[in-house]
Amino acid sequence: MYTGKIKKITIQNLALLLVIWGFAPLNAWEKFDRVLAVVNNKPIIESEVNKKFEQLKTLKKIKKSKIAYEKSRIIDQLIDNELIYETARQEAIEISDKKVINTLHDPMFRFFKSKDKKDKQVEEIVSRASKNLEEYMTDRFDPDFKIDPDLKKYMDYIEKKEKVDFLTVFEMIKLNIARQQIMSISIGANPPSTEDARKWYRQNKDKLGPEVHVKHILIIPKSSSIADEKEANNRIENIRNKVLAGESFEKLAAKYSQDPGSAANGGDLGWQMLAAMDPYFANAVYSMNKKGSISKVFKSGFGYHIVKYLGRRPLSFEAVEEIIKRKLQSDNMAVLYEKWMEQRRDESAITIYMEDYVEK
Repeated sequence: MYTGKIKKITIQNLALLLVIWGFAPLNAWEKFDRVLAVVNNKPIIESEVNKKFEQLKTLKKIKKSKIAYEKSRIIDQLIDNELIYETARQEAIEISDKKVINTLHDPMFRFFKSKDKKDKQVEEIVSRASKNLEEYMTDRFDPDFKIDPDLKKYMDYIEKKEKVDFLTVFEMIKLNIARQQIMSISIGANPPSTEDARKWYRQNKDKLGPEVHVKHILIIPKSSSIADEKEANNRIENIRNKVLAGESFEKLAAKYSQDPGSAANGGDLGWQMLAAMDPYFANAVYSMNKKGSISKVFKSGFGYHIVKYLGRRPLSFEAVEEIIKRKLQSDNMAVLYEKWMEQRRDESAITIYMEDYVEK
C-alpha cells in the first residue's frame, strides 16, 4: 500500500487541475488517453495499463469484481518500474538496447542449436539476428523494416513461451538489468557463508530429493502442430523399440538425440538433482528404480524423451552448496530490495488518479 507523499485524486479534481494547468477540457483529452498515476512528474497512462491487463488476461481468468484490483496492482508495478528507471538515470546506469541484445546471445544460441545446426552455423545465425534486432529496435516504427527470418523465428518462439509480445519481453529484460545493477550499486548484501548454507541444507535436505544418474534421447517437434507432435512421438517410439530389441541406447542417442549437450556422450546427463530438472522429466525419472531400465515415451517442456535409468543417491551438501548460497543471496537481496523500494516510494511524489484504485 502506498503511503507518504502518495495521493489519490478523483477525475473531477483532475479536470479542475487540467483547466488550471491550461490543458484542453477533460472530455476532449480523454479521447486520446488518460493519466491514471504520476510518479515524480512521469505519467502512467491508461492505454499502458490496459495493455498490461489484456496480457494478464491471457495468463489467468479474472472475475469482473477483481478488475479494479488487478489494474491497481499493474499501476503499482508501473510505479515501481519508473522508480527503477529514474534511479538508473540518476546513477548513470547504462541500460541500452545493445546490452539487452547481448544478454539474449546465449538463449538464442541454445534455441538455434536445438535445430540440429553446427556451432559455427549457429554463431553466424545469432550474429546476424542480433544485428538485425539492434536495427529493429531503432527502426521498429518503420513499416518497411524487414525482420530477419531467423530473428522472426526466435521472436515467435519467445512470444509463444512467454505469452506476451516480444517487445514487452525485451523491456522486461531491460528493467531486470537496471534492477540488478541498482541492487549491486545502491543496496548490496553480504554473501552467505558456508555455515549459512549448511544450516539451510540441514533444515531442507528432505525437500531436495535425491540425485539421479540417467541417459536420455530427445526428439523435438518441428512445430506445435498436431502433425509435427505426432511425427516426433512416432520417431521416439521407433527409437525405443530399437533399444528394446537390443540396439545400443548410447549409439542411438549419439545418432538421433536432439539434445546438443548430451548426444555426443550417448545421452549421458550425469548426476542431476531431481529438483533441478524439468518437472515432467523429473516425474518420469522419479518412478524408475531398476538399473538399466528404459522408460516409456514421455513429453517434457523440451520435447519427447526416453530415459535409461542408471541409479540414484542421497543429495550431498557439496553438490548443492553453491546453489544454496545463490538462493540465500537472492532471498536476502529480495528483502533488501523491497525495503529500498519502500524508501524510494516514500521519497517520491506519487499521485493516483484512478477512481476505483484498490490499495493492497
